[in-house]
Formats: sequence, C-alpha cells, structure tokens
Amino acid sequence: MEYLSVKEVAELKGCSIKYVQKACKEGKFEAIQEINADNNCMQYKIPLSALSADLQKKYYGQLASEAQLCLPKVNDEDVKPHIKHHKTGIKKEFGEFNAKDREQITFWTDLLREWQIRRREYDSCFEGDMVFIAETKRLRRAYLAEHDIRLSRDILYRKYKAYKENDLQGLVENRGGWNKGQTEIPKAVLECFYSLYLTEEQLPVADCYRQTVNFVKKEYPEYLPDMACERTFRRQTEKIEPAVTEFFRYGEKSCIDNCLPYIERLYDGIEANDVWVADNHTLDFITRTDDGAKEHRLYITGILDAKTGLLVGWNITETPNSHSTIMALRHAIQRCGIPKILYVDNGREFLTWDIGGKGHRTHKKQLDVERPPTILDLLGIEMRNAIPENGRAKPIERMFLTLKNTISRLTATFTGGNIVERPESLKYQLKHGYVPYDWQIKEQLDILFDGQYNASPYGGYERQFKEMSRAEAWSKSIQRRTVRMCDASTLDLLLMRHTGYQKVRENGVYIKISGEKLWYNCGEDNWRWVGKEVYVRYDPAELEYVRIYDKKDTYVGSWKMDLSVFVDYITSDKEDIAARQRLIARQLRAIKECGAELTGGLKIDALALAVTEAQKNLDKVRFRPKNIEPVIISEEKPLERAAGTDVVIDLEAMARNAAKNKITFDFEEES
Repeated sequence: MEYLSVKEVAELKGCSIKYVQKACKEGKFEAIQEINADNNCMQYKIPLSALSADLQKKYYGQLASEAQLCLPKVNDEDVKPHIKHHKTGIKKEFGEFNAKDREQITFWTDLLREWQIRRREYDSCFEGDMVFIAETKRLRRAYLAEHDIRLSRDILYRKYKAYKENDLQGLVENRGGWNKGQTEIPKAVLECFYSLYLTEEQLPVADCYRQTVNFVKKEYPEYLPDMACERTFRRQTEKIEPAVTEFFRYGEKSCIDNCLPYIERLYDGIEANDVWVADNHTLDFITRTDDGAKEHRLYITGILDAKTGLLVGWNITETPNSHSTIMALRHAIQRCGIPKILYVDNGREFLTWDIGGKGHRTHKKQLDVERPPTILDLLGIEMRNAIPENGRAKPIERMFLTLKNTISRLTATFTGGNIVERPESLKYQLKHGYVPYDWQIKEQLDILFDGQYNASPYGGYERQFKEMSRAEAWSKSIQRRTVRMCDASTLDLLLMRHTGYQKVRENGVYIKISGEKLWYNCGEDNWRWVGKEVYVRYDPAELEYVRIYDKKDTYVGSWKMDLSVFVDYITSDKEDIAARQRLIARQLRAIKECGAELTGGLKIDALALAVTEAQKNLDKVRFRPKNIEPVIISEEKPLERAAGTDVVIDLEAMARNAAKNKITFDFEEES
C-alpha cells in the first residue's frame, strides 16, 4: 500500500498542513503514525486509497507530469546526454572498499540492471528513462534521502558507463569528484592562509579566507581572478595533520596530551600502600561558612591508593595549603598506615621545606643550605613529583571527575565545572538561601566518600579484583604487605611542622603564621640560648607550645609563646613596659650570678698585672745605634734680626689693657 505524507496531501487538497494534521487527529482522514527518521518525531502517513477519486487522479496526473509522458517521442541519439567530465576510475576490487561504499556499489548495480530491463518496455528509451526515474524517486524516497543520492538521466548514463567498464569506484557516490584534487592554490596564497589559520588566536576559516583575499589583492593581484572559493581553503585545513593543528592553534600541552605518545603505567609490580597519589580539587557546589557570613566553594585535598583506587584520606578546607596536606596525610595514615611513596604534583601546598622539600622549585643558592629532616623523612616516605603540566600522570584526576558526577551533582547548589554545566536552578537556590553550611556538607561528604565511592566496584583492569569494591580490593592487596602503623601521639609528633635552622634571638625563636611572627622562649633563662642554632617543630592546631631541637636533632625542650613581646606603639599602660623591664632586671641578676659563680668572687687588677709584667721587660729596652751623625750649631755668627724697626715692649700699656678686659697677668720676677 502506498502512503503519502501530510505535506503531500495538503498540496493535493490545496489546504494547510495544520488542517490535514487536525483532520488526521480527529479521524476524518484514515492515517497511521510512525517515527520520522529525520527528526525522531511522530508523523501521520495517509494511504493513497483513503483519498477521494479526484485526489487520486490528481496525484497520478502529477506523476505523469514528472515523468514527462506527454512529451513527443524522440530518438535516443538526439537526447543522449553529453558527459563533459569523467575521471578515470581507479581499479579496485570489491573487497577493498569499506562497508558504506560496498552498499552503494550494490545499490547502483541492482538499479542499473533494473533500468536496462524497464526501459525496453517503452517505445522510446527516453520515455522509459523518465518513467523509471519518477517511480524510483517515489518508491525509494526514504533510501535516497538517507544516503543523499540524486537521480537523473545524466547520472544513470554516467553510472552505467562505469558499470560496463567494471569501474567500481565510479559507482560510489562521489558527486563532483571528477575534478577532485585538481584545484591548485598558488603556494604564496596558501602560505598566507596557513599563517593566519595556524595561530593561537584560532581564527575561523571564514576570517582567514577573507584576510587572505585582502592579502592577495595587495600583494598578488594577478592571482585574484582565479582565486579559489572558501570551501576549497576549508578542505585544505582538513589535510593538515591533527598534531600540527593542535600545536599551533591550541598549544604545546594540548598537542602532547592529544597527539603524542604517553607512558602507560603498569600496576602489576605494586601493592596497596606502595604508592599514594595526592592532589587538590575544587568542589563543584556552593556552601555557606559556618557563621553564615559568605558563600564560597570548598576544596578537597585527597589521597588515593594507586593500586586499588581507594580514597584513603582527605581533608575539606577553604583554601588548599600545606596545612591541608598535613591534615589529609594524617587522616590517611590513621586509617590505612604509612605508605612507601607519596606521588604529588608541583603545587606549593606540597613542595614546602618541612613536608618533603622544594623539589624542582629549589633555587641553586639553596641547594647547599642545611635543612632539618622533613616530615616525610621522619615517616620514611619517599616523595615523587609529577612532570609539570602533565595531567595524565595523576590518576587522582579521574577520581575527582567521578566525585563530581556521582556526589557533587547530588547537591542542590551544584555549579558544574564551567558555565555550560551550570544548572538554571542554581540562581533560584542562591536567591532563596537554599545553601548548605560547611559543617553540614563536611559530615555528608565523610559518609559519601566511604559509603559510596570506596564501596563502589573496583574500576581497574586487574582480574584478581573483579566483582570487588575498592575497599575490598585494598584489603586483599594489603595482605601481601606489612603495614607500618603508629599511635596517635607518635603520629602527632611526626607530623609536626617545622622551621629552618635559626639562631635564638633576644626574644627567643619565632614561627610565621599567616605572615605574622609568633615568639617563643624558655622564660628567664632565654639568655643562655642566644646565638645558638636550633629549629622549631609545631602543631598548627596547637600553638601555645613548640618543640625545640638543636642541629644534632636532639630535643631541647618545649618553649611557651611569649605574648609580652608585643606592646602597642603608643600605650598608656605603664605596667606593660614595667613588666618587661623587671624581666630584663631579673635576667641581668642571673647573668651576674653566673659570672660570679664562674669567677668565684675573685677580683684582679689587670692594670697592675700588666705594669708588673712590663717592669720585668724594661732591661730589654736599649737604644744603641752604630752609625751616629752629630748635629752641631755654630755660635760664631749671631742670629739675624727680623725685618723692620726695633720692637719696644710697653709693659704698663699691656697692664692697662688687661685691666680693661678683666685679664690678669702673673709676672714672675727673675731671681
């Protein structure tokens, strides 16, 4: 039975498509419903026999018109189309084509055989060809549309010629392919286009083509009349190797990640707790601080077991920093023991002096600087660093993606990783205050990480863990290893942060927290340690006391924070300064007592000792030169007088002048 579409019936009746659809819906037209392959929607199909006789007659009249049955009979030689172009077929065997091409070859072979039989039923081959084409389009409309096959008398003759020459390539639908690859673009023009296309600006092909045309107008006007179209240049971009496109348009990292070989890590040689992988991740939902002051996104510092994919430890924090790394490591060790290797990236929250060292961030001038042992050294953990900007080297990234899709999406304030993933309801949730508090989400995440993620099936390729959860896989693997554990107090001691070596100053030693110095000393005996080199170990969660170690890593003692060091620049409380002065006085007395104890109260005149010692050496000082030249003054010639007249000294005048100036002279008479 032949069926017509709603559009075809509307054209026959001369009405609107909506009218026909309504008539089908109300049952005025007999119709069936089926899925439209083009848009996946339901559509009505009306049988031709359900239409009136007039409409059926009109329909067949249109078919006859399309087939041009009313045209006069003509000789085949007069209308045989002239094939202007025909590309020489490539001789290939049927099995060398892909499945799609083999299907087209079979279709055209059957169609051409049927065409040769059907056209003989008519007095004129031209008339038979037109009828055959019209019937084929009507009966095979869906197939022709699905495979984008066009049908005309020219195409039939061209395909038939390829069929007679056993040119299977010619039977494949390659419309417009007779001159494929023959368009030549001058090298200078193509280089200009490539220089615009292969840039990090990632210009669209249309913009590159437009600017290339402007370049040709200015530099090579002789190429402009034969300038290829934009589509031709677009095809040139498809010929560029993908690696070249990735490198020049998307950068070196994208090229390395998508086009260059990488190392496939093998997990056969390791067991649970051999390698842990740590990293930070921004949670993809919004929460509110516990005091309700602001809304933000929290971070997770996660530690993953490389063998089994178990999330062994984590810490939820407002800002990813080295303290969060310590907290996550503490949580992991308390649950699963101490690993052999900790694999981290090159973030500053991991590469610090006291956790595992600076790694590649170490400056040359700091290579020879003596440092206290790191936390990982004390725990016996080896730190390995990933290659910078090599995301595929960290399997924990896949774990974070799983957490995003399985846990973060369950939160009402899910934001997604980018603007495209952001749900429309987020704005409503934030506006009406449907935002969870930090403490609420932390409690829920602690349950979900273990109860959902770690309890979910193991996703690796090792058959020994098939049908096991991640936690079960870790438990099975750890049986082949000895787990190193420590109690809570020992772990707290080993995980203490520390400073580098510093000399004890007048106020003691200090640590920096959020850029501020906190001073510690041993009280009134601090003067005994001034100038000695020590380092400080401290717990950021408990800052009242710190532990002091010397350069031999020997424990010196616990020193208390000294708040009296800090006094306001302008203070009205004299007691603050007085207390400091009393401390200084007590330390001075202690220093004097120490000195008195060392000297035994004995006082010695050092000058008298020096004079006595010098007196012994006076006999050793003698001046006995060998060669002497005497200096003699001759008195035979009187000394010459000064130039001028005789000088007369008036003593009385001098006395009068002295009396005026209140100056007294004592004259001593010569006896």
